[in-house]
Amino acid sequence: MLFFNRLKPLMVHERLSIRNFILASAMICVMPLTAQAQAPSRFVFKIEGGGLHQSEVDLSDSSGGFSMDRSFVGASLDYGWSMRDSIGVSIGGGRSSYSFNDLTGLGGGEPWNKIEDSRISVTWRFGIGDKGSVFLIPTARMDGERGSRSGDSTTYGLLAAAAWRINDTLTIGPGFGVFSRLEESTKFFPILAIDWNITDRWSLSTGRGLAASQGPGLTLGYELNEDWTLGIAGRYEDIEFRLDDQGVAAGGVGRDQSLPLVFTAMLDPSPKLNLSVFAGVEIAGKLKLKDALGDVIEESSYDPAAVFGATFEFRF
Repeated sequence: MLFFNRLKPLMVHERLSIRNFILASAMICVMPLTAQAQAPSRFVFKIEGGGLHQSEVDLSDSSGGFSMDRSFVGASLDYGWSMRDSIGVSIGGGRSSYSFNDLTGLGGGEPWNKIEDSRISVTWRFGIGDKGSVFLIPTARMDGERGSRSGDSTTYGLLAAAAWRINDTLTIGPGFGVFSRLEESTKFFPILAIDWNITDRWSLSTGRGLAASQGPGLTLGYELNEDWTLGIAGRYEDIEFRLDDQGVAAGGVGRDQSLPLVFTAMLDPSPKLNLSVFAGVEIAGKLKLKDALGDVIEESSYDPAAVFGATFEFRF
């Protein structure tokens, strides 16, 4: 789900999972596009977390429906030795809890339940020439239902982008994400890295997801005053996880895809703290159930679902 930051982040990080790590979903590691986000020769420690609720929604191609709750917490440490050069590491973990109702026909009534995720990421940013910056974010993660094997739940990936400061109001450039899948295949998607101050109050920036998200997004923001920023955000969500050794797809893979569109409101009561709330709708949702060989057993679209949640970030 969506989680946005006035630092104009480059890209969302996705999700992972580690057994019984933390009752909350993975920390999102982001690198700012603008140099002002990090001072020279300075350590920055950050703690962030939050949660969301997806209301119960009907499955379109099967009977019954489901709801979902997600929570996360994470921490990161970055060191910048110049205005455009820095390196950092982030860790985080959490849980997505799916509740299928008694009428659900997909996967025998309860294809999965609690999905645990965790991740460790390294972020590296360095300048090129007078106006260019390159961002590299390798990630290792685990995503799996409680009881699944850790070795079968691990995937690896890389987010990379290059951006140029066109003028004082626009920084933009291309990027890509490449991630291994649980079915021994590879996923690739393009990224638009953008930080555009359209006017004194309006801005367009690369968005990021809440905890388990994987995919590109954009945020249109409006600075209401010094403390409040409102926004409209959208992104593509693609969450994949290993299942336990029970049920019709023992040792298989579950997948949840959707397109969330949300309104956001962020409060910056101090330079070290920001709080955010969001509410909106998920469209184009689909659940997919695969067996241990990677063959699709069942899949179903689901109706548009209401989502809402809140996040926090503390820097020191």
